[in-house]
Amino acid sequence: MNYPESQLILEEIKKANKILLNCHRSPDPDSIGSTLAMRKVLIGLGKTVKVICPSPELYENVNYLEGFGEIQKSVDFTKFDFSEYDLFLTLDSASLSQVVGLKDYNPKNIKIIVIDHHLTNDKYGEINLIDDKVTSVGELLYLIFKDWSVEIDKNTADCLMAGIVGDTGAFRYPGADKKTFKIIGELMEIGADKDRAIHELYRSEPFELIKFYGEVLSRVQIDKEYGFVWSAIPYEVYEKLGKPSLAKESAASLFAQVVKDTDFGFIALEQEKGKLSISFRSRSGLDTSKIAKELGGGGHVYASGGKIEGLPFEEATQRVLATCRKYANKKD
Repeated sequence: MNYPESQLILEEIKKANKILLNCHRSPDPDSIGSTLAMRKVLIGLGKTVKVICPSPELYENVNYLEGFGEIQKSVDFTKFDFSEYDLFLTLDSASLSQVVGLKDYNPKNIKIIVIDHHLTNDKYGEINLIDDKVTSVGELLYLIFKDWSVEIDKNTADCLMAGIVGDTGAFRYPGADKKTFKIIGELMEIGADKDRAIHELYRSEPFELIKFYGEVLSRVQIDKEYGFVWSAIPYEVYEKLGKPSLAKESAASLFAQVVKDTDFGFIALEQEKGKLSISFRSRSGLDTSKIAKELGGGGHVYASGGKIEGLPFEEATQRVLATCRKYANKKD
């Protein structure tokens, strides 16, 4: 048994008939892949399953995964009828605000079970299975499914593979260890296409995203005193470039943790007027989740994110910079 909570979760699933799953706001490959893997397994257990997401757009590069077209987008959680469901499983979501896309909203009269790998998780469920030592919820679910002794077919394996490839940066980030590669090997034996996951996630960028990268690089700055790089994009520029999905996260993974003599970096993007979203990436092991937590978010040491709402672009950017300097290692 990998996790003692596995059996408790399975017991709740067996008691439920209709189960709700989430993709978190601005869902990434791990959010989508792990949720669709769970959907497939739950359907195999005879359950009626619905997947909902607060965001109007999904990450289209993983649209080859089974069930992608069944995800209901643009869900207003304040109007959603939870009474139709017996159980709500939230995956890859460190807080309720990440689940529903709203601050200070708590779904009432439904049992919530949390399955996540973020150290900063708020543990907002009645059962919380949190393992911050795994690379992704894709990896975590593989271990849970083993605990449940359920069959993992090719389609489920492809979903898990997409989640792991996405959250490891195609195995570039620290944390992908021999256990991760053992799971990858076992998923490939089942039939999961590792090469397709890497191709779709990292070699199929829309032209608008490449143009966005150019804008990020044209605005990049370095704070030599505190050892970090950063770039911030206002809404008007983002809108002009066609609002490519996952632009901020992709740019952060490419540019924010590669500059010599820095500890970390961030990309800030005003996705709507007065709403600045930030993606942090660590280069040296400096814990960016502490910075993200203070900015209303969370995550991991090497990858985290935050959000500032209600401030003009320049003022919000200055708040991010001040918070970074609070936690950074000042250079001599």
